[in-house]
Amino acid sequence: MREAANEDIYKFDSIKNSKFFSSNLICIIQILAFWAAWRWLALRVWTSTEERWSFAALAAAIFFTFFWSKTESVAESAAEAKAFLPLSGAGFAYSIFFTFLYAASFAYAPPFPRAILAMTALMFTLSVRHYGKTFHVGLWSLLLLSLPSVASMEFFLGYPLRVIVGEATIFLLQMQGLDVLREGVCLHWGEKLIWIDAPCSGLKMLWFGLFLAAFLVCFYRLSNLKSLALLASAFFIILLGNVFRASALFYIEAEIIEAPAFMHEATGVFAFIFVALGIVFAAQFWKNVRQILPNRIRQKPPTFRLTSSTSKIYAVLFLTACAAAFSASFWLSDEKNINPGIQNFRSFPETFEGIEIKQLPLSERESYFLEDFPGSIGRFSDGRREIIIRYVREATRKLHPAGDCFRAVGYSTKPLPLKIGAGGERWSCFSAARADEKLRVCERIYDDAGNEWTDVSAWYWTALNKPAGGWWAVTVAEANDLRKPGQD
Repeated sequence: MREAANEDIYKFDSIKNSKFFSSNLICIIQILAFWAAWRWLALRVWTSTEERWSFAALAAAIFFTFFWSKTESVAESAAEAKAFLPLSGAGFAYSIFFTFLYAASFAYAPPFPRAILAMTALMFTLSVRHYGKTFHVGLWSLLLLSLPSVASMEFFLGYPLRVIVGEATIFLLQMQGLDVLREGVCLHWGEKLIWIDAPCSGLKMLWFGLFLAAFLVCFYRLSNLKSLALLASAFFIILLGNVFRASALFYIEAEIIEAPAFMHEATGVFAFIFVALGIVFAAQFWKNVRQILPNRIRQKPPTFRLTSSTSKIYAVLFLTACAAAFSASFWLSDEKNINPGIQNFRSFPETFEGIEIKQLPLSERESYFLEDFPGSIGRFSDGRREIIIRYVREATRKLHPAGDCFRAVGYSTKPLPLKIGAGGERWSCFSAARADEKLRVCERIYDDAGNEWTDVSAWYWTALNKPAGGWWAVTVAEANDLRKPGQD
């Protein structure tokens, strides 16, 4: 009999007239109630190639919940749950609460937080229905990872993680006698300026690492405490992998060592393998730990005795919550009236880098920029390059990174080194390709005081401290020629 089963499976009392709860009908009803969340998830994943791995997390959650073979003790408890009432009072109450909260969130929350509430409610139902637990860390992690979260993670966590990776990298490099300083998300060594780009923040590696850890949690049937320990270990291993990658790339980008061009990508592959193996070894370690807490401290959560009358009340509340969740999108809306013409907006500049620019009508590529954008946007050309200028006066999630916008309309992107303009301004760059079209795209954000940022995440964390301001986000796209990236 496995420890996880002994530790977490409840002893449920037999209750008559509980067929509604003991069947899969409650799962089906709740899944249908969250139809708006499923529709949003499908649209986001379908329109973004970066988010399509989310389906792997959802498939893993379905597999482990409905198809993964159980040990004898777990199977016996599952059979008991199907015969009687599989929902403890606490777990069922949480499921109902989060379902009601999901329905109410249509009035104030955007789709992503709503989807988190939906997955949390579904986790409580599936957890007590199929696992005999009030809360299942592995299942919850897989359901959350099934949401299209990479773009949001890059927006909110990209800059902080790059700062952490940068500080750790500087510590290692200074131990080797290199006088390296961090300037924002750049490493300054002598006359060399090395940009800690988005891949060095490790957000994609973070997603994969957490997915692998959650997968192993379900595969090894770890207890909740061991699951949390493994997820924390995975996060630490991922940070180490990113510090290793950034340190190795510093030597290559600073030309301290000569390396072929493919070593940039090869370094990322090595870091990826290091992280994956580290997480697997950590899972093996926590699997073999006999217990985390002493027996006198470890206690099973109290069971909840349901009578026939209270089970009927819970059934009514459950159906009411699901009905509210199903219909909320029709009578509640989080849409706000956004005025694209911001108050006190002066006008777009007439020149760019000393060259006169001509305003053009917005094209398909700008459609993603325009989505609920609380500001002004214009498309221009100087005869050689296409220039997108956006103006905002407040910190907003709707100032999308240019890479997201290009990927949303079918381009594949690849990071390029930092570009230093003729006036010393810094630009983050990437290549974009679709069919026969190949572009080099650079972007920067600046204000009238002379401050500048090379990515949206760094700008956002600065803008949060200012109640109002004025920022220009400039994106320049030009035909990608054979010049060495970073040279003008």
